[in-house]
Amino acid sequence: MLMEPVGLPIVDVDAPATWPVPLAGLVGELAEAARRLGHAPENYQDVDLLPYEDTALALLEGHLVRARHHTRLMDHEKDAIRTQGLRLLDARLVNDRLEQAHKLGYLTEAEHRTLRTVNETVPEQRGQGKREDQVCLTLSAAAQLHHIHGIHRLLTYWGGEAIYWQHCEGSPALAAKLRNLGVPSVVTALLDLAAPGQERPSVFPSVVHVFVGKALGHDPADADVYYKPPIPPHRIESVVSPGDVAYDRFPDLPRS
Repeated sequence: MLMEPVGLPIVDVDAPATWPVPLAGLVGELAEAARRLGHAPENYQDVDLLPYEDTALALLEGHLVRARHHTRLMDHEKDAIRTQGLRLLDARLVNDRLEQAHKLGYLTEAEHRTLRTVNETVPEQRGQGKREDQVCLTLSAAAQLHHIHGIHRLLTYWGGEAIYWQHCEGSPALAAKLRNLGVPSVVTALLDLAAPGQERPSVFPSVVHVFVGKALGHDPADADVYYKPPIPPHRIESVVSPGDVAYDRFPDLPRS
């Protein structure tokens, strides 16, 4: 069995000093070309960079990229992530979370029944967009500073979009219950975006766009990552909530 390399270098899109030198060189050239063409930093997503995405990912091979997953978690769910990692969203994960919450007395029988039968993993209940078979993260801490990606709702309602999406607007009592379960939590994970033989994650706008946006000086530059493999526990860097220094340094995030 192949063993995973130990001590892979970590890349943080918010910290240029961590960028691999060849990638930093490519990004610098692309950012300078964008400036010459008159692209304002905040319009970084409009720059034609997709032809360079494969090259950027190749330059990330052998590195781990820091990313953030925003959610609400109960204590036992934090422990599960630390020991088991982040699982892909599917019906089994949703039902496991609901069953645990019910057994521990956080959900009544009626609430458990409603959430189990009306959620985004039930075929006839699915809304627009695909949420299953992936882990959703953001590449930058920008979302925590600039109120982007809808992370406040993710941190306000327990269960993730698959559970709360169909209830937070039209079911006031159940929405209130979901707002009081767990605590806002940010899970920081280390992603291998360029592992050979691994299905490439979907990234919007793109990995190279984020790096170039940062190089142009646009701090909010960020991307959603839809990661296809489960994230093992040794790739979980931290799980933080209000009261933890790493969470409290973002004062505008939900506190409860």
